[in-house]
Amino acid sequence: MTNYRILSMSIAMLVGLVVLPTSFAQTVSTGPNKVYIEQIGNTNTIAIQQVGGSNDVGGTTSATPGSTNYGTITGSANTLSITQTGDANLNQYNIRGSTNIYSSTITGNTNSSKLVVGDTNTPALRNTLTETVGGNTNILDTTVVASDVVSTIAIVGNTNTVTSVLRSSRGVSDISIAGNNNALDIQQIDAAGANGHLLKQVVTGDYNAIVTQQQGTNDTTVDLRTTGDHNTVTVRTSSTAIATPKTAVAR
Repeated sequence: MTNYRILSMSIAMLVGLVVLPTSFAQTVSTGPNKVYIEQIGNTNTIAIQQVGGSNDVGGTTSATPGSTNYGTITGSANTLSITQTGDANLNQYNIRGSTNIYSSTITGNTNSSKLVVGDTNTPALRNTLTETVGGNTNILDTTVVASDVVSTIAIVGNTNTVTSVLRSSRGVSDISIAGNNNALDIQQIDAAGANGHLLKQVVTGDYNAIVTQQQGTNDTTVDLRTTGDHNTVTVRTSSTAIATPKTAVAR
């Protein structure tokens, strides 16, 4: 096991990957690897790539990265990209600031990604979030407190679970899934602002469970398209807080 601890300025990392200098480049995975990151400042760039199983990206304490041990970005105009290839990997990040760009690419099975952007005391502004998953039984959990935010999630695989909560004065959530037996819980809440909330979902597959709950005092738009059989879809919109929120149950 290799542990990396980074208090960063501008970083490009290749973690858990060995490149062999032959005429046909090959990759050999190592691990498990642990990456601990705390970044404070503006206009920084971080790229993390992990290949192999049971790798973690988390915070800066000596404890194993977990649900209470986040990697952190505090600042504006930062760019973070995380690529994890393998099974049973974990990453969790907390972003505070404006105009940050976050992307996560996960290829494999039983991986878990947890992202928190802003909070009620320090909401974020104009952040762009992109999460891509290829594999099965993965978990995505995203909570965003921000204004003018764009969140994109794309999944190819089965039995994945997506939970997304977007508290925003203007939010765009764009989700596409190709696969079966996936569960989606998507919420957009708080005042929608002059341009409103936009939620777009394109789902292709069978036995998917989709719950969409959208609350805002101004315009809210839900654009939901499904192709497949035996899917369950719940759409709830309200100008006030939604009572007794529903939860998608995997099928």
